[in-house]
Order: sequence, then C-alpha cells, then structure tokens
Amino acid sequence: MNHASTGGPVLAIHPTTQGFGYVLMASPLSPIDWGTREARGRNKNAACIKKVAHLIDAHQPDAIILEDPTAQGSRRSARIRRLSWAIATLAGDHAVDVHAYPRRMVHERFARVGARTGYEIATAIAMSVPAFERFLPPPRKIWMSEHPRMSIFMAAALAAVFFEAQDG
Repeated sequence: MNHASTGGPVLAIHPTTQGFGYVLMASPLSPIDWGTREARGRNKNAACIKKVAHLIDAHQPDAIILEDPTAQGSRRSARIRRLSWAIATLAGDHAVDVHAYPRRMVHERFARVGARTGYEIATAIAMSVPAFERFLPPPRKIWMSEHPRMSIFMAAALAAVFFEAQDG
C-alpha cells in the first residue's frame, strides 16, 4: 500500500455482486464523477475490469482506493478478492497508485461522527457532500437486498479514509 500524497483526483471503487460503485473525488467534499457499473454474465470480473479501465483512461486519477479484501475479518467473496487484485494490477499497469483500507478503518472513521451501520455512514456522507443527497437510497428492510447505489457511498467512505490518511 502506497501512501504518497496526490495532487489530482482519486478514484475509489467498491466492488459488489452486481458490478461496482465508484466515486472520483478531487478532495473529501468535491466529487467529480460517481455512479455504478453493472456486470452480467459468466465473467463479471472481466466486464468490471474493462469498465474500470475506461474510467482510468477517461479521468486519469492519481490514485485508486479500494477496500482491502484480505484484511482480518473481511468477508468478501473469492471473486471480489480476485477482482480487487485485478483492479490493483490494472492500476499498476497505468502507473496509478493503489491504496487499500480495511473495512474496519472505514467503520472507525465514521464511528467518530456517530455512524455505525452502512446506512448511517451513507447518510453522514450525504449530509457532508450535498451532491450525494439525492442518491441516498431508502433505508433497507431486513428482507431486502442492499440497494446498488449503496456502493457509491461505500466508495465515498473509502475515499474519506484515504483523504484523512493523507492529512494525518
């Protein structure tokens, strides 16, 4: 994990079972681009890598921020772990720094503002970044799957951890 300071935008990516969410940010409160990308079919990882490569080519980020799927306590699937590794490799091929943070760091960072659940973290992000307010999905009921837009907020949470690490 490289912690060199960046001057340009950073691209935070949060892989999901359906694809990934991403946020391109110039600073903790300045998003440039965000969204979700869906991947279907037999080889979701190849489809995701192609879409991430397009984002890298289009935006030329200084760093890519990921969740560390190998951290102690991580429950990410083997496919998501392989996808994260492939994204890191792709970033290296494009000479883009990669920073990976365990989910624990995200939760510790947002626990300081009283956000403990994924939805509370997303709400805290929406409150501090007005551009994200209208993308906040409704609270999830226990029988519901996670809304695809939650991956945007999880990517933004990873970016927040990155910017905090750069300042500290």
